Amino acid sequence: MTYSLAKFRWLLTIFLPLLWLYRTIVAIRNFCYDHGIFKSTKLPRLPFNGQLKEVGVISIGNLSMGGTGKTPLTIFLATALRDQGWKAAIVARGYRREKSGLVVVSDGKQILAGIAEAGDEPLLMAQACEGIPVVIDRKKLNAARAAVERFVPDVILVDDGFQHRQLYRDIDIVMLDTMTPLSNAWSSPGIMLREPGSALRRAEFIIINESGKTDETSSQQLIEHCRRYTGAAFFLGKLQAANWRGLPPNNPGETLPLDFVKDQPVLLVCGIARPERFRRLVEAHGARVRGELAFGDHYRYDEKDFRLIATAFKTCGARYVLTTAKDAVKLAKLITAETALPIFTLETTFEVEPVFFPALLAALRCKKFAPS
Repeated sequence: MTYSLAKFRWLLTIFLPLLWLYRTIVAIRNFCYDHGIFKSTKLPRLPFNGQLKEVGVISIGNLSMGGTGKTPLTIFLATALRDQGWKAAIVARGYRREKSGLVVVSDGKQILAGIAEAGDEPLLMAQACEGIPVVIDRKKLNAARAAVERFVPDVILVDDGFQHRQLYRDIDIVMLDTMTPLSNAWSSPGIMLREPGSALRRAEFIIINESGKTDETSSQQLIEHCRRYTGAAFFLGKLQAANWRGLPPNNPGETLPLDFVKDQPVLLVCGIARPERFRRLVEAHGARVRGELAFGDHYRYDEKDFRLIATAFKTCGARYVLTTAKDAVKLAKLITAETALPIFTLETTFEVEPVFFPALLAALRCKKFAPS
C-alpha cells in the first residue's frame, strides 16, 4: 500500500496569474538592466600579495521553479575548483530558513550554523564542501561582499543566481532538464518558468540535466530549441546515486553500497521539487517501494510530521525509511532515542561531460582569473 502527500499539480494553476505578474516584473527588471537603467554591482577588489585582487563570480541558475539540479552542480563545481587549487566560496539566499540576515554557514573549517539559521540547501552544501566557505543572505550581493571581505576567494559560486542581476557575474551557467517548457510558461505538469527561453541569451554555459530524460531524442531536441535564443556552449549531465548513509542511530557516518536496499521493502520520504526522480533512483537499485510520503519542496518537518512518518512506516510494512540528503539535514534534528527509525539517506553526485570543467577553467582564465 502506498501513502502519498504529494499535491495534485494541476492545483498549481490557481497561481498562474501570480506567475504571469512575477514574470512581467522580471521582464521589466531585465529590460532596465539590459539598457543600463539599472547597473549590476561588481565585487570590490582587495589587496593581495601587493596587488589588487579581483574575484570571479560564477552564477549557477535555471529558468524554472526548482528541480533542475543547481545545488548538486554547485557542490560539484566548488569541490572541483578546490581540488584544482582555487579558493572558492559559495553564496546563497537560504530559502525558507527560520532566521534572517547574513549568516556564515561555514568558514571552510567548521560548520557554524544549524538548519534553522542556514536552511536546507546551504547546510547541505556546507557539509559536502570541506574547506569551502558558505555565506547566505536574502540579498546575494550582501553575501558575496561578506565572502570576499572575510575569505578572499579566487572565485565565488552563486547558487540560484541567474535572476539575481544586482550582483555582476562573470560567467552564467544555466541548468535545464528535458522537461523544461521553453515555449510556454507552464506546458508540463507543475513546471513553471521564472523567465522565458529568450533569457538564455545571457548564459555562457548551459547544462542539460538528463536525470528526468524520457527518450533518446529529448536532450537534442531541447538543445536545438535553445539555439534559437543563445550561442552558449551545451553540455550533458546527470544526477547519479553514490551510496547510502544512515541517520543516527543507524551507523551514522558509515556509507553503505547502493545494493544495500535491493529487494528490501521501503518507505520513501522527501520534500523536493521532483519526487519522482528520487523514486526512480531508488527503484533502479532494486528497492521495493511500499509507501511514499512526498512533501513540498524545502518542506520544514516538525514532530507531527515525524510521527506521521513513523505511522506510515509501521503500517506499510517497510524495513527502511529512505530519504534524500536535502531532507536528511532537516529530519536529523527530530530524531531521539525514543523516536529513532531506520532512516537512510541516498547520497548523490552530479556528473557532467568531462569536457565541461576544462572549458569552464579556460573561460575563467580568458577573463584573467587564476588561482592564488
